[in-house]
Amino acid sequence: MKRYFLLLIIPFILVLAKDVAVGFVDSERIFKDYQATAAANIEFNEFVKTYRDSATVLKQTIEELKSELETQKLVLSEEARLRKLDELESLTKVYDQFLQNVFGSGGKLEQKNDELMTPLLKKINDAVTQIAEQEGFAIVLDLSEGVFYASNELDLTSMVIDELNFEYGPQILPTEEIKKVIAIFPLREENNEAVDAELGTRCQDELYKTILAFSRDFKITSKANIKMEIIRKGYGRNIEDNQAYSIAHTLLCDYIVVGIVTKFANKIDYTISLKDVG
Repeated sequence: MKRYFLLLIIPFILVLAKDVAVGFVDSERIFKDYQATAAANIEFNEFVKTYRDSATVLKQTIEELKSELETQKLVLSEEARLRKLDELESLTKVYDQFLQNVFGSGGKLEQKNDELMTPLLKKINDAVTQIAEQEGFAIVLDLSEGVFYASNELDLTSMVIDELNFEYGPQILPTEEIKKVIAIFPLREENNEAVDAELGTRCQDELYKTILAFSRDFKITSKANIKMEIIRKGYGRNIEDNQAYSIAHTLLCDYIVVGIVTKFANKIDYTISLKDVG
């Protein structure tokens, strides 16, 4: 995930300062050890994976249409051939536009990156400012920006990380402890309104965002792997519990999150369960 880190300076009046206290932070280490970045990275990678899968499907459809056109060119009427050529041209334009909208400058990936990074950067900058003021530093430099030498006594990195992670509490797991694996499935859409609104996958997306906060305690199976197994096993859109268990066994999951959702006008009802795969 693309990130930006700013030179962090606590406001001061240089002309009046004879002895200015200068500290530094290691932004690479802060991003690595700040627990919120783990969830943000997982969410971003899932987001990228979803669009890459969609691009792959579009590309495969184009290639299949090209192959079909080539193999049938001797039996197709001129009208049918032109119709298929138009279809191919339209689909290619859709594919090219899709790539631009998603992967191009200012596209969905860049927007998602900014959406995730902006609040993280604000929290990091706020934490650096707080620690700097608390410790009496007027300037804080980013070590990754080319500081040639700095004494360890001036390193505020650990204090900044501790401040950022304070809200999460102690997070160190015993080395022998193995994280449990969770698979989150699309909710079963129980009526046509729920199907039309695609509430099954939308609820799955929201569940991922919620459970990602616990990614330090659990390993969360990617949506792409779940979708791949659904397709491979030939299951339909609405996954029954026994099918979810089957996929969970294949993916070596310990728990599954399943449920149902209905929609009547503006009212949405849903039930969610966490089940032990056993």
